[in-house]
Amino acid sequence: MESFELVRVLVNKTMVSNGSRRRGNPGYPRLQAVRMLVYARLRRIGTDEGLVRHLKRDRLALRTLGFKQVPHRTTIGRWWKRYAELLKQVFEELAGLLQHPLPCTLLVVDSTPLEDKCDPEARWGYTSRGPFKGFKLHVAVNQEGLPLKALVTPGNRYDSPFLPALIQGLSPSLVVADAGYDSKENREAVREAGAEPVIAENPRRKGRDKPNLLSRGKQYLVEQFHDLSKNQLLQGCWKQGKGLRRKAGQVYAGLIGLLTIGLKAVINGESSFRKVSQYWN
Repeated sequence: MESFELVRVLVNKTMVSNGSRRRGNPGYPRLQAVRMLVYARLRRIGTDEGLVRHLKRDRLALRTLGFKQVPHRTTIGRWWKRYAELLKQVFEELAGLLQHPLPCTLLVVDSTPLEDKCDPEARWGYTSRGPFKGFKLHVAVNQEGLPLKALVTPGNRYDSPFLPALIQGLSPSLVVADAGYDSKENREAVREAGAEPVIAENPRRKGRDKPNLLSRGKQYLVEQFHDLSKNQLLQGCWKQGKGLRRKAGQVYAGLIGLLTIGLKAVINGESSFRKVSQYWN
């Protein structure tokens, strides 16, 4: 099944209503717009201009996505911001579909920097490797390393307050996180979700100097996700355009594409995130 066929089927499944046309020209329905944005990330097309050129060459993909003509690049550029929240909803709906063949038993929570020193909305943040300027992708992956929840924030936001939002609506047995999430509130939030917290203790706190071996042993799942998603799927696309909303839209479209490939892998009998890369076109 081609990329555009996968996008059409799975995005349709997660968007009940086509939505009304917006006023003005060309006024494309939001369903077609979301399909095109996800297709762009699934095919790893880095710029709006590149997407326009691609669709002018591939008329079959254009028609399958629901278009008679190629939108102008500025129209596509506006869609990233306009539909950022909708793309997030589609991602979460698709993650819900994934949990039917792959019930969530484990969640690993972490963040990764999205560096962009040129964006006026970028902020300075810190990682274990030092300071950076840009944004952050906060994510929760399941036992196979597939993302089920994600948030995009400025780079100066601390990780810890986002843990409750990253496990909301999910039912794992264990929630694993590093010392950046070490707090009484986070442990209580995990227990309220019916899971056991496995959160590394911050060694800077008095009396907390014992490493959590289980926490360390599961971190590879989210590290593997960060490597594949940033280097193979997103490929720095968040630097093509300015503003938090646009970057969030690009990231969510990429995650939808990733889960689309994940579901294709499940259909082919593979569930491991490590094998998802075999299903790139």
